[in-house]
Amino acid sequence: MRTIFFGVVLLITNFFYAQEEEEVLYTRAGFKIGANYASINGDINDVDPRFRMHLGAVIEFPVLSRFYIQTEVLYSAQGYTFDDEGVENKISLNYLALPVMAKFYITNQISLETGPQLATLANATTSADDPTDEFYNSFESFDFGWGFGGSYMLESGLFFQARYVLGLTNINAIDTIDITNKHGVGQLSVGYLFKTKNNRRQDDQPF
Repeated sequence: MRTIFFGVVLLITNFFYAQEEEEVLYTRAGFKIGANYASINGDINDVDPRFRMHLGAVIEFPVLSRFYIQTEVLYSAQGYTFDDEGVENKISLNYLALPVMAKFYITNQISLETGPQLATLANATTSADDPTDEFYNSFESFDFGWGFGGSYMLESGLFFQARYVLGLTNINAIDTIDITNKHGVGQLSVGYLFKTKNNRRQDDQPF
């Protein structure tokens, strides 16, 4: 009887230990780089988008077995172009951005994500002859947007990501002109999350 009792205790202990092992989750860090398809939406409609770039660091924090928070610190080159009396004027608006994405893994490879993005204007330039400081001051230094998209990650940690960031605040800071324009940026990225042999995602987890 005592042998049976200890056998049952051992089985229960092994069961909970195995469950705990399966639920161990790890924070992973890495980097990403990619292309921006950037433009603005609002009162000025006769603008054209620009292909620019973004790059930065990525950290993925586990919350539950399939729910993560992904924070990023990015340099995001944005802007737009417009026709200025027959001459193409290229506007460059470059930001330091902090996206905070709620990330849900549908499978071990495919995830959906959404969340806010906070950004501060690093510099602003134009291909016209406007003074740099005066041109910079014509834009708000803070920008707030909302991103949504998805990613596909290989077991190695290499991932591919698509995202759209919808601007929610007016980027114009000229008091004498009553116009509202907001960013709209489509992004395609490739990146890598570093990991060791001890923090590989389990491919045999039940869905």
